[in-house]
Amino acid sequence: MAFALDRREGAGLGLAVIGHVGLFGLLSVGFLATPNPLKLESTPIEVSLTDEVGLKSQAPVIQREAPAERFAEVPAPPEPATPPPMPLTQPEPATRPAPSPPKAAPAPAPRPQPKAEAKKSNPAPAKSARNPDRSAVKPTGRLSGIVDGLTDQPSKGKATTPQASEIGAAVKSALAAEVIRQLRPHWRAPTGADVELLRTQVEIRLKPDGSLAAPPRILGQTGVNASNRAQAELHKERALNAARLAAPFNLPAEYYEAWKLITPTFDRRL
Repeated sequence: MAFALDRREGAGLGLAVIGHVGLFGLLSVGFLATPNPLKLESTPIEVSLTDEVGLKSQAPVIQREAPAERFAEVPAPPEPATPPPMPLTQPEPATRPAPSPPKAAPAPAPRPQPKAEAKKSNPAPAKSARNPDRSAVKPTGRLSGIVDGLTDQPSKGKATTPQASEIGAAVKSALAAEVIRQLRPHWRAPTGADVELLRTQVEIRLKPDGSLAAPPRILGQTGVNASNRAQAELHKERALNAARLAAPFNLPAEYYEAWKLITPTFDRRL
C-alpha cells in the first residue's frame, strides 16, 4: 500500500536522519580517543617466600661498656684569639688646672686593728658563676645550663659500638625457636598413659662459645598424675640428656646476653 508524504513529514524525517548521523560521528570520535586496552602494560610485583627464621635484630648491639674516645684524623688549627672590644670613651673636656692647695701637716699613723675586726671588715667571697648554688635553682623549661657537668677529660672506655638496653621481641622469639630446633633431634619422649601431660623445665647455662657452663638441672615438672607417675623420672632424665647432647649450641655471639641462660620446657610437642 503506497502513501505520499507531505512537506512537514519529509522535513522531520530529514532532520532525524541528520541528527542520527551526527550522533554516530561523535560516538566514533570518542571511541577512537580512548587507549587500546590490549596495549596497556602492568608493572610486575616481585614476591619471595621463605621459611627461614631471621636472627638479626633491628635494635643496636648490646654493649655494657662505656664508649671509647674518638680522635680527629687531622688536628684542627687553633682559633686566633680575638682581643675584646675596647669600650668607647668620650674625650674629657679640657679644664684649667686648679691651684695647688697649701701643704697640710702630716697625719699621725693609724693604729693597727685586731685580727677579729679585720675578718669582719672583709666581705664574704662571691660565689663563682661556674658553680652556682643549685639548691636555689628551680626548673624553668629553658635550655640554659644544659651543658653543666660536661668535662674535657678523656673517656676511659674502649667500646666502639652503640649502647642498647634490651634486644627486640623478634630476636627473642627467633633465638627460642633456634634453641628448640637444636634440642629436638636429641629429645625422645617416653611412652605410656597420660605421658603427653608431662612438662619438664630445664635450666641450661652456656658459655660464649655455646658449651655448657654448668650441668643442666631440673627447675620443675607439671602434669604428673597416677597414670604417668612411673614415667615422670624417665621424662626428667631424657630432658637432661637432650640438653647435654645438644651442646655446644650454635647461636649468634652478639646476642650472648640473651641466651647465656635458657630454660626450655620439654614435652611431647617439642
